[in-house]
Amino acid sequence: MNAAPGTRFGQLPGFLRTCVRRAHTGRGRRPTTGFQGPEGHGEKIWVFSHRRSEQVIYSFKDKLDGLHGLKQLPFHGKKTKPAKLRKDYWSPLAMIQFPAGHGAVGRSVYQKLRELKHLHEVAWTDEFRRKRPEEYTADDKKKIAEEKAKGNDYQPMRSKEERGIALNAQKTNAIADIAVVLAGQGAGNKMLASDAEEGERRLVDVSVSWSNDQDKQYAEAWSKNVTHELFEEPVYSSGVESEPASEPAKTAA
Repeated sequence: MNAAPGTRFGQLPGFLRTCVRRAHTGRGRRPTTGFQGPEGHGEKIWVFSHRRSEQVIYSFKDKLDGLHGLKQLPFHGKKTKPAKLRKDYWSPLAMIQFPAGHGAVGRSVYQKLRELKHLHEVAWTDEFRRKRPEEYTADDKKKIAEEKAKGNDYQPMRSKEERGIALNAQKTNAIADIAVVLAGQGAGNKMLASDAEEGERRLVDVSVSWSNDQDKQYAEAWSKNVTHELFEEPVYSSGVESEPASEPAKTAA
């Protein structure tokens, strides 16, 4: 049985083929601006730190998300990645506040901080295998003294477990990264204001709130566009108000 006759595209007259081609290709794709999120999304970046391991998690929310938070914690060996995030172990280290309407800048900074954190965790050198002086045990110090007497330069090496613990401790690196990114360093950094005149380097003003203002000293330097302050409320509180001390009882003369 023969198929029903139909007009093929190649058999159409030239002007009809042109019309059909324009109908299919005339509408171009609209340029996308990426995920914008709700109003104010990206204007605040929360930095959470583990109280013991000093692991770091970045978030746009003031509360940790167990699913997304765990994705930021790599596996460095046995017992280096928790099965879940315990609220009593995690607390805000800092909060980065951008001006209203600068959520795109905050999202760019967030991305760069995540990328730098990942580099610290995977792109370490052979020097990282060696222990630091504050990590030396009594046996290490004894071995160093023995080898020094023989004229050898002995440097104790970290075990696999010790390397995993050291890789998890990203608190100091995170603070240094924050200072560098907020200073506008790095390709594609949006901290440089778009309305800046040619040749003028004007950075977006930003404030950083700390749970402990001594932590900011882990960075070598901070740019002038960054202001520092403390959290208005304490990060951790027992919930029990301290009672005023009672006056000591007077003894009889």
